[in-house]
Amino acid sequence: MLVEGISNHSREIELEVVVSATISPFPIDRQINLVSRRYLPTRMKIRAILRGFVAGLSGVGFVLIFLFAQTGLVSLPVLLTIGIVTIVALFAAGGQTAVLRLAGRAEPNTDEKQETEWWLSRVEPALEDTWNVWSDLVLTVCLGAVGIGSFALLVTSSSDDPPLGLLITGFLGINGALISLAFALD
Repeated sequence: MLVEGISNHSREIELEVVVSATISPFPIDRQINLVSRRYLPTRMKIRAILRGFVAGLSGVGFVLIFLFAQTGLVSLPVLLTIGIVTIVALFAAGGQTAVLRLAGRAEPNTDEKQETEWWLSRVEPALEDTWNVWSDLVLTVCLGAVGIGSFALLVTSSSDDPPLGLLITGFLGINGALISLAFALD
Protein backbone atom coordinates (compact mmCIF):
# COMPACT_ATOMS: atom_id res chain seq x y z
CA MET A 1 0.00 0.00 0.00
CA LEU A 2 1.41 3.36 -1.01
CA VAL A 3 0.60 6.51 0.92
CA GLU A 4 1.81 9.80 -0.53
CA GLY A 5 4.46 7.98 -2.59
CA ILE A 6 6.10 6.29 0.42
CA SER A 7 5.86 2.55 0.89
CA ASN A 8 5.39 0.87 4.27
CA HIS A 9 9.00 -0.33 4.18
CA SER A 10 10.20 3.26 3.74
CA ARG A 11 8.06 4.42 6.64
CA GLU A 12 9.61 1.75 8.87
CA ILE A 13 13.08 2.92 7.95
CA GLU A 14 12.14 6.56 8.57
CA LEU A 15 10.56 5.72 11.91
CA GLU A 16 13.59 3.72 12.98
CA VAL A 17 15.91 6.60 12.06
CA VAL A 18 13.78 9.05 14.03
CA VAL A 19 13.63 6.75 17.06
CA SER A 20 17.36 6.08 17.00
CA ALA A 21 18.04 9.80 16.60
CA THR A 22 16.21 10.59 19.80
CA ILE A 23 17.75 7.78 21.87
CA SER A 24 21.30 7.33 20.54
CA PRO A 25 24.28 9.46 21.62
CA PHE A 26 25.86 9.17 18.12
CA PRO A 27 25.66 12.09 15.66
CA ILE A 28 22.71 11.87 13.26
CA ASP A 29 24.81 11.08 10.15
CA ARG A 30 26.38 8.12 12.00
CA GLN A 31 22.91 6.88 13.04
CA ILE A 32 21.57 6.98 9.49
CA ASN A 33 24.69 5.17 8.26
CA LEU A 34 24.20 2.44 10.88
CA VAL A 35 20.54 2.02 9.94
CA SER A 36 21.22 1.87 6.19
CA ARG A 37 23.95 -0.73 6.69
CA ARG A 38 21.57 -2.91 8.66
CA TYR A 39 19.14 -3.18 5.73
CA LEU A 40 21.84 -4.11 3.19
CA PRO A 41 22.47 -7.83 3.60
CA THR A 42 26.03 -8.80 4.39
CA ARG A 43 25.97 -11.39 1.63
CA MET A 44 25.45 -8.65 -0.97
CA LYS A 45 28.41 -6.68 0.39
CA ILE A 46 30.68 -9.72 0.31
CA ARG A 47 29.53 -10.60 -3.21
CA ALA A 48 30.29 -7.07 -4.46
CA ILE A 49 33.74 -7.16 -2.84
CA LEU A 50 34.56 -10.58 -4.33
CA ARG A 51 33.28 -9.65 -7.79
CA GLY A 52 35.31 -6.44 -7.72
CA PHE A 53 38.41 -8.30 -6.53
CA VAL A 54 38.10 -10.94 -9.27
CA ALA A 55 37.37 -8.26 -11.89
CA GLY A 56 40.54 -6.45 -10.81
CA LEU A 57 42.54 -9.66 -11.11
CA SER A 58 41.12 -10.21 -14.57
CA GLY A 59 42.07 -6.67 -15.60
CA VAL A 60 45.59 -7.18 -14.28
CA GLY A 61 45.78 -10.47 -16.17
CA PHE A 62 44.93 -8.83 -19.47
CA VAL A 63 47.48 -6.07 -18.87
CA LEU A 64 50.13 -8.68 -18.04
CA ILE A 65 49.33 -10.69 -21.15
CA PHE A 66 49.80 -7.56 -23.24
CA LEU A 67 53.02 -6.50 -21.48
CA PHE A 68 54.60 -9.94 -21.51
CA ALA A 69 53.63 -10.61 -25.12
CA GLN A 70 55.15 -7.30 -26.23
CA THR A 71 58.35 -7.59 -24.22
CA GLY A 72 58.94 -11.35 -24.53
CA LEU A 73 59.86 -11.70 -20.85
CA VAL A 74 58.00 -14.99 -20.29
CA SER A 75 57.71 -18.18 -22.28
CA LEU A 76 54.64 -19.15 -24.27
CA PRO A 77 53.36 -21.74 -21.74
CA VAL A 78 53.47 -19.12 -18.95
CA LEU A 79 51.68 -16.64 -21.19
CA LEU A 80 48.98 -19.21 -22.00
CA THR A 81 48.56 -20.05 -18.31
CA ILE A 82 48.10 -16.39 -17.47
CA GLY A 83 45.56 -16.16 -20.29
CA ILE A 84 43.55 -19.14 -19.07
CA VAL A 85 43.49 -17.88 -15.48
CA THR A 86 42.48 -14.43 -16.74
CA ILE A 87 39.58 -15.79 -18.81
CA VAL A 88 38.39 -17.86 -15.83
CA ALA A 89 38.55 -14.74 -13.63
CA LEU A 90 36.62 -12.77 -16.26
CA PHE A 91 33.94 -15.47 -16.35
CA ALA A 92 33.79 -15.56 -12.54
CA ALA A 93 33.41 -11.78 -12.34
CA GLY A 94 31.10 -11.03 -15.25
CA GLY A 95 29.69 -14.34 -16.42
CA GLN A 96 29.12 -15.44 -19.97
CA THR A 97 28.15 -11.94 -21.10
CA ALA A 98 31.57 -10.55 -20.18
CA VAL A 99 33.37 -13.32 -22.06
CA LEU A 100 31.16 -12.77 -25.12
CA ARG A 101 31.85 -9.02 -24.98
CA LEU A 102 35.56 -9.73 -24.93
CA ALA A 103 35.19 -12.05 -27.91
CA GLY A 104 33.21 -9.33 -29.71
CA ARG A 105 30.06 -11.44 -30.02
CA ALA A 106 27.74 -9.69 -27.56
CA GLU A 107 25.41 -6.96 -28.76
CA PRO A 108 27.27 -3.70 -28.30
CA ASN A 109 25.88 -0.82 -26.30
CA THR A 110 25.88 2.64 -27.79
CA ASP A 111 29.30 3.32 -26.25
CA GLU A 112 30.77 0.09 -27.60
CA LYS A 113 29.77 0.63 -31.23
CA GLN A 114 32.78 2.86 -31.85
CA GLU A 115 35.34 0.33 -30.58
CA THR A 116 38.29 -0.78 -32.60
CA GLU A 117 39.26 -4.30 -33.53
CA TRP A 118 42.08 -4.33 -30.99
CA TRP A 119 41.35 -7.07 -28.43
CA LEU A 120 42.58 -5.03 -25.46
CA SER A 121 40.00 -2.31 -26.13
CA ARG A 122 37.21 -4.84 -25.50
CA VAL A 123 38.40 -5.59 -21.93
CA GLU A 124 36.91 -2.42 -20.44
CA PRO A 125 33.35 -3.03 -21.73
CA ALA A 126 33.58 -6.66 -20.60
CA LEU A 127 34.51 -5.67 -17.04
CA GLU A 128 32.39 -2.52 -16.82
CA ASP A 129 29.43 -4.09 -14.99
CA THR A 130 31.54 -5.63 -12.23
CA TRP A 131 34.23 -2.97 -11.78
CA ASN A 132 34.22 -1.16 -8.42
CA VAL A 133 36.59 0.37 -5.86
CA TRP A 134 38.00 -3.04 -4.97
CA SER A 135 38.93 -3.58 -8.61
CA ASP A 136 40.82 -0.29 -8.64
CA LEU A 137 42.65 -1.31 -5.48
CA VAL A 138 43.67 -4.68 -6.90
CA LEU A 139 44.79 -3.08 -10.17
CA THR A 140 46.84 -0.44 -8.36
CA VAL A 141 48.58 -2.88 -6.02
CA CYS A 142 49.29 -5.49 -8.70
CA LEU A 143 50.59 -3.04 -11.30
CA GLY A 144 52.77 -1.40 -8.66
CA ALA A 145 54.13 -4.82 -7.67
CA VAL A 146 54.86 -5.67 -11.32
CA GLY A 147 56.65 -2.35 -11.82
CA ILE A 148 58.72 -2.60 -8.64
CA GLY A 149 59.46 -6.27 -9.30
CA SER A 150 60.66 -5.48 -12.81
CA PHE A 151 62.98 -2.78 -11.55
CA ALA A 152 64.26 -5.11 -8.81
CA LEU A 153 65.02 -7.81 -11.39
CA LEU A 154 66.71 -5.22 -13.58
CA VAL A 155 68.92 -4.00 -10.73
CA THR A 156 69.85 -7.50 -9.54
CA SER A 157 70.46 -8.87 -13.03
CA SER A 158 73.87 -10.55 -13.24
CA SER A 159 74.21 -10.27 -17.01
CA ASP A 160 76.13 -7.48 -18.66
CA ASP A 161 73.20 -6.69 -20.95
CA PRO A 162 69.92 -6.93 -18.95
CA PRO A 163 66.70 -7.34 -20.95
CA LEU A 164 65.16 -4.09 -22.12
CA GLY A 165 61.72 -5.64 -21.54
CA LEU A 166 62.22 -5.35 -17.78
CA LEU A 167 62.73 -1.61 -18.07
CA ILE A 168 59.65 -1.20 -20.26
CA THR A 169 57.53 -3.41 -17.97
CA GLY A 170 58.76 -1.52 -14.91
CA PHE A 171 57.88 1.90 -16.31
CA LEU A 172 54.49 0.78 -17.62
CA GLY A 173 53.69 -1.01 -14.35
CA ILE A 174 54.53 2.01 -12.18
CA ASN A 175 52.73 4.44 -14.51
CA GLY A 176 49.68 2.17 -14.65
CA ALA A 177 49.64 1.93 -10.86
CA LEU A 178 49.81 5.71 -10.48
CA ILE A 179 47.01 6.25 -12.99
CA SER A 180 44.78 3.62 -11.38
CA LEU A 181 45.57 5.13 -7.96
CA ALA A 182 43.95 8.35 -9.12
CA PHE A 183 40.77 6.43 -9.97
CA ALA A 184 40.88 4.50 -6.69
CA LEU A 185 41.07 7.72 -4.67
CA ASP A 186 38.31 9.42 -6.66
